[in-house]
Amino acid sequence: MSTIELGEVSSAPGAEPAAEFDLRLVRKLALAASLLLCLVCAGGSARPGQNGVRPLWSVPIAESDGTTLGGDTLYLHRGSELTAYDLATGAVRWRTAISDTLGYAQLAGDLLLLPADPQTGQQGDVFTQFSRSTVAIDARTGARLWSASGEPMVVAGGTVLMADHNDKAGLSGLRLIRLDDRETVWRRDATGVTAVAFALVGDEPAKVITVTDDGLAEVLRFADGGLEAQARIDWARSQPQRGQFNDIAASGDHLVVNRNDQGTAVLSVYRLDTLALRWRTDGTDGYAFPCGPGVCLSNARGLTSYDADSGRERWRVPGTGNGWSPTPDRVVVDEPGEVGEQYLIDANTGARVGQVSPGETVWNTEPDEALLVLKPTDTPPQRTSITRWDLATGRRDLLGSIERIVVNRCQAVAHYLGCYQNDAYTITAVG
Repeated sequence: MSTIELGEVSSAPGAEPAAEFDLRLVRKLALAASLLLCLVCAGGSARPGQNGVRPLWSVPIAESDGTTLGGDTLYLHRGSELTAYDLATGAVRWRTAISDTLGYAQLAGDLLLLPADPQTGQQGDVFTQFSRSTVAIDARTGARLWSASGEPMVVAGGTVLMADHNDKAGLSGLRLIRLDDRETVWRRDATGVTAVAFALVGDEPAKVITVTDDGLAEVLRFADGGLEAQARIDWARSQPQRGQFNDIAASGDHLVVNRNDQGTAVLSVYRLDTLALRWRTDGTDGYAFPCGPGVCLSNARGLTSYDADSGRERWRVPGTGNGWSPTPDRVVVDEPGEVGEQYLIDANTGARVGQVSPGETVWNTEPDEALLVLKPTDTPPQRTSITRWDLATGRRDLLGSIERIVVNRCQAVAHYLGCYQNDAYTITAVG
């Protein structure tokens, strides 16, 4: 069981993936051959791939515009207009007028869910934007189908969990509704809740974990909202401006809470079914996340894996940079002191998989087998190489290159790469 963590809901929403593109001519064979040779010599572990890279099309975009990548469609939300583009060709599939919505549309099967009626609230010194309602658009035709109160949090199994807010942007309630008829499956009061996380079985949410600002935690069944456990846990009242906050996650059948309280950090692990404390350790500045069968902690001293049930140290890799898990059995680790140097670790053993290689990974909606890695090139200049990183073996296959882009403003889906840059969104076919 793993989690999708929404963190403390009073914090401002994170930046969404960006995109950019520019209609490109086919590169000359001589330039491509020269580029591949230079990159292979410089990259060491990257091998030329067989499928390559093909720039496809671009569309103008502004910073305030929103994008959503589906398996074969780009949805661009610009002001009061939503447009669907075919990913392969750039052809407009449909265009529809929509008003009073935020910039991000969430795919839910054949629906697009758009948060609507935006509001701004304040909790302490934090200003937060939230939505009072949600509009559902037919993803195939652009037709407006229905609207409902609340803001979408998680979509699963033909249902969506909606969050209701009070005037100060705090949570007031949670409701699971069916997407086909908007009927309410269950409803729970969420007054005072500042953190929400979701435990998964496979790819589906199985439990909803809520924690109030004074540390009252509840574990609910996602399917029917039934209460499975309730307890007061070790918690720091949210004061981010004073370095006082909490990180929560789930690993297997455990709830992981890393409490940061004005310079001190304590990692506490609870049974998810009872919320009984299993173990606790201090000196855990940094952040914890599920990795393999254990709990990983990444901080300035390196990456440490603990047994989730006992707290026994399973393995330690000292001197690492930031780490995160793209899949349950792999951890991507930054090489400290080097910009854009990364390698893989086996989450079960702590052993390195493959070699340290340059580049930055691209957010992928389904990173089951591989990640894309982007790296600016020096020769030729003003280009960005695209490499496929096999998560099982650590092998990197160089696919090709495109015009220089900002690598942290890209997203991958299926065999496409979408990136923001220079007031455009670019779609590139990869692999």
